[in-house]
Amino acid sequence: MALMHWSEKMSVGVPELDADHKELIRVINQLSTDADDDSRRGAVRQSLFALLRYAEFHFAREEKVMAACSFPGIEEHKEEHRDFVARIRDLNQRFDEDPEGSAAIVNEDLLRFLQDWLNHHILIEDKAYCAAVKASPEARKAAKSFKAIEIWWSG
Repeated sequence: MALMHWSEKMSVGVPELDADHKELIRVINQLSTDADDDSRRGAVRQSLFALLRYAEFHFAREEKVMAACSFPGIEEHKEEHRDFVARIRDLNQRFDEDPEGSAAIVNEDLLRFLQDWLNHHILIEDKAYCAAVKASPEARKAAKSFKAIEIWWSG
């Protein structure tokens, strides 16, 4: 059974960001499924890595969109993103150091954290930028034009 489900109340009104949120939910659900089966340590590792990489991609897109519409809360939003990525990186490192202890790493508390964090982040934090993004053609264009390569080849 899926841990999380997408609902229209989660929509931020930007199809690309909504699609990213749906994918994050899919990855978290896959991690939950993999964590239920002790024989799937490799799949758990892949799911954790996918969560980290997809979160980095989504956060970079979202931050570009917020910058394009000069969203005033962007710095606080970026800090939440950094904290989330740091926590997932830490989990990946712990998993690399002790793959046999994966059950202790990917447990009910972690899954609940992911579920709660994503629900809060989408329904509260992301909803805060909706009006600014919807009013900004530049922000919508930034969402459409963002490419993953920009994460690694910018600056």
